[in-house]
Amino acid sequence: MPDLVNLTLPKLSANHLEGDANLILPSYDGLGLVNLAPSVSRWLGGPVFSEATFSPEIMDKFEKRYKRVVVLVVDALGYNHLKRMIEGEQAPVWKALLSKGNLFPISSVSPSTTATALTTIWTGKDPQRHGIIGYEMWVKELSMVINTILHQPITYLNDVGSLVKSGFDPSAFLGVPPFGEVLEAGRIESHSFLPYTITGSGLSQMHSSKTILHGYVSESDLWANLRDNLNARPANAKYIYAYWSLVDTLMHRYGPDDDRVANQFAMLSWALQTQLFDRLESWAKQDTLFLMTADHGAVPTPQHEEYVLANHPELIEQLVMMPTCENRLSFLYVKPGRETAVREYFDHTWPGKFTLMTRQQAFEINLFGVSPLNPKLESRVGDLIAVSHGNAYLWWANKPNTMLGRHGGLTADEMLIPLFGIDLS
Repeated sequence: MPDLVNLTLPKLSANHLEGDANLILPSYDGLGLVNLAPSVSRWLGGPVFSEATFSPEIMDKFEKRYKRVVVLVVDALGYNHLKRMIEGEQAPVWKALLSKGNLFPISSVSPSTTATALTTIWTGKDPQRHGIIGYEMWVKELSMVINTILHQPITYLNDVGSLVKSGFDPSAFLGVPPFGEVLEAGRIESHSFLPYTITGSGLSQMHSSKTILHGYVSESDLWANLRDNLNARPANAKYIYAYWSLVDTLMHRYGPDDDRVANQFAMLSWALQTQLFDRLESWAKQDTLFLMTADHGAVPTPQHEEYVLANHPELIEQLVMMPTCENRLSFLYVKPGRETAVREYFDHTWPGKFTLMTRQQAFEINLFGVSPLNPKLESRVGDLIAVSHGNAYLWWANKPNTMLGRHGGLTADEMLIPLFGIDLS
């Protein structure tokens, strides 16, 4: 495999926060996750998006048309982490895979988190357009902070999906058509393979209109179902999406560099080769493009009491409410006239650990996208945004701080994700 990192990484690295090359801004113009859906639609001969496809550096490495495109999203598989595991021979199957395919670094979105990134994958729109901004999001029209994955008020426990009690309709909330609807207009089938526990979730409903959902119980179930789907002779072009969550689950619990994370990815990779690629009918491989990517990466975040906001009552006093969004990209709603006090508190308490920017500054640097601004972001984004450096974070939830790995921020380990593509023909 040619070394393709130099085709995209220099451009990605050059697009960073002013004054800090370690904080990478998302690409929304050809080298980012937002360009995935438009590219898939082009490969399948589907409708043309107003958003760009991947840049020529990527598109030129693949054929112009395919009958089937498979996209495997491995939650929390950052590009840098993947490279470390491959170079450390922790996933041996990748030596053979890389000899046949192409691997590029691309960027996630901001915030680099699952609900935001998957919504981009399933709409082809940047966060500035689709409006899902972070794991915790203030929704003015509901008068509450919501959990954007569990679809419940953020302070509620064990009440998944309870937003419907407030009139929330996940299928109508976005205001932009999900990918399945776009593909159906082009007579292209859309399939989504998800853990069976989330096939009926609000987030899945939000993303999956006109998409056939397939719930799987285990890894073996996923590969068998994917194999059967690909080995069936389709009448039309087909888009197949599969989502794997366990790398993210283990990363949060043990940290991204723990052996459990690498072992899980090694097992996933082995099964991908032996249970899917090696067992496809020869005709099923023809005109089939397989892509693997991620929603975001991750960084280790050791437990430190200095980042727990309960230990900082003076800061809390300056805020209208507790922060929202992400622990590593925190939205601060500041009381009138208190912005200077908040900035001084950060400078004194956490020198060099956070960069603060205003909402307007975030919009000006295209942090959330280049689309016309969704007016709802004016309230969903806080007055100030605290961008984490290194392993810093803010913890405000009313529960123990146990996560040893996090994401959401702009460091390379969070923002850079892989795009691996292999023509199975």
